[in-house]
Amino acid sequence: MPIWTKVLGIGFALLALNASLSFHNIWPTLWVHLRPELSVEAAAILLFVAIRSAWFGAMSMPTRYLIATALLFLVLGRYVDVTAPALYGRPINFYWDVQHIPRVAAMILKDDHAWLVIISMLALTLVAVCLFVGLAYVLAVLSRAVQRPQTRLCLGSLAASVLTLYAIGMASREVATERWFSIPVSWMYVRQLNFAHAALVGHPSDGRFAPGQSLNSDFAQLKGRDAYLIFLESYGEIVFNEATIAQALVPAFKALSESAEKDGWHAVTASYESPTFGGASWLSHATLMTGAWIAEQDKYQLLLTTDRRSLVQHFQDAGYRAVALMPGLKMAWPEGAFYNYDKIWNATALKYRGPTFGWWRIPDQYSLARFYNAEGANNDRQPLFVFFTTITSHMPFIPTPPYQIDWSRLLSSTPYDEDMLSSALDVSLDWDDLRTAYTRAIEYDLHLLGDLLRITAHQEPIIIALGDHQPPALVAGAGASWLVPVHIFAREEAILQPFIDSGFRRGLRPKGPALGRLDQLHGLILRGFDSGWRKEIYD
Repeated sequence: MPIWTKVLGIGFALLALNASLSFHNIWPTLWVHLRPELSVEAAAILLFVAIRSAWFGAMSMPTRYLIATALLFLVLGRYVDVTAPALYGRPINFYWDVQHIPRVAAMILKDDHAWLVIISMLALTLVAVCLFVGLAYVLAVLSRAVQRPQTRLCLGSLAASVLTLYAIGMASREVATERWFSIPVSWMYVRQLNFAHAALVGHPSDGRFAPGQSLNSDFAQLKGRDAYLIFLESYGEIVFNEATIAQALVPAFKALSESAEKDGWHAVTASYESPTFGGASWLSHATLMTGAWIAEQDKYQLLLTTDRRSLVQHFQDAGYRAVALMPGLKMAWPEGAFYNYDKIWNATALKYRGPTFGWWRIPDQYSLARFYNAEGANNDRQPLFVFFTTITSHMPFIPTPPYQIDWSRLLSSTPYDEDMLSSALDVSLDWDDLRTAYTRAIEYDLHLLGDLLRITAHQEPIIIALGDHQPPALVAGAGASWLVPVHIFAREEAILQPFIDSGFRRGLRPKGPALGRLDQLHGLILRGFDSGWRKEIYD
């Protein structure tokens, strides 16, 4: 074999080894690209291969496969580490995130999408096998190369130089090694061990929440009116500050504003910081409901073991019937015992028999119509506190159900015309343009909110509609805030005065800085609706 062929082969193996541990995400997609960066782990593996060859000779096939397996875990870890923030806007947490995989898979299987799980598993297996074969080949090339003493010395010196340069950069601020080196994958695995240790063992401070707010409310300001707390899925401040999305939603917000004004509603709006981004909606729900800042899954699990009061208990104490409308809830929900709702309208209770829209099946409009027909429309009852978590605007946002103007048809056997249905379902997922699908889904829920104002105007409830978190980074983009809009609607303007005094602005658009975190909104709701509200007391 000509010498230049061997040199090219060794050069290719070195580049492949380095590239496998230094790639970056093409934001915000599932794909990756290369940068001219050096990998510390690649240099360490090369040095190990050289030293082992000097001491023990040629590397056996089992040894090569063992190293290739370890390298495969590093490559997969690198992919997850750079891709998760692009998709969800936060780092991966294996301990908590992996626990959701069986539930997601079960949900998909339950909805007759077993083929999707099978194809995904086969695709992942094929990718892993191909990666393993490629890595084993690279190791074989390098293993053969270091059998020659001169080549071994050259490659070993190269690896040692890279590691030395990195060490100097870590020890000295004057050497900017971050310009030349990718972040080591091993650091990601160290973080995962810390996450798992904190969850399993914890620290003394982990078991203590900030003291629960010693607040109660008689909700006298509501005068026995119903109260709706609506978490709009993935409804983040991006709907106002991302130019393309904001412009596309102008007609929807204008229609909502006009509808509210026509039916005698007043609205105030502010921004609050959510404890989560791109997902994990339950953390936002728990934060607002309890007034405890729940930003991690372990805190959430700990919360469920306490007797901390939530808005459910506060409203029940004031004579309200507390109802949860949760169309996305398809499985056992132990959290229900913590919140202790009087009634939970989950996917089963809603008895939806219509066409399937995405993994969550049930359109938000149907859920609201089903609940309102069964409970909300009845005026001869105790007042309701309704906790509604929408699902239509959940990732991946398609297919968006057609909006049915005629609400009387929603509970019938033919909720949609055939042309409406086929047009809605004939939409393919475009990962490169999720913003269009997201915008369409938000339009749907804004339309729904406007109709809720219309059909309940005669009952004059208080309606709080807010986002649980920003949409995933695939939509929100890089560097998006963690802020969500909060809208409060009332037909009696005086009811909104405590919120205006606290910084809310009239209208549907948040203005100025955020008013705080969602846990602080909990206390404001209790104080603002209490008969003893006086702003100067709470400043």
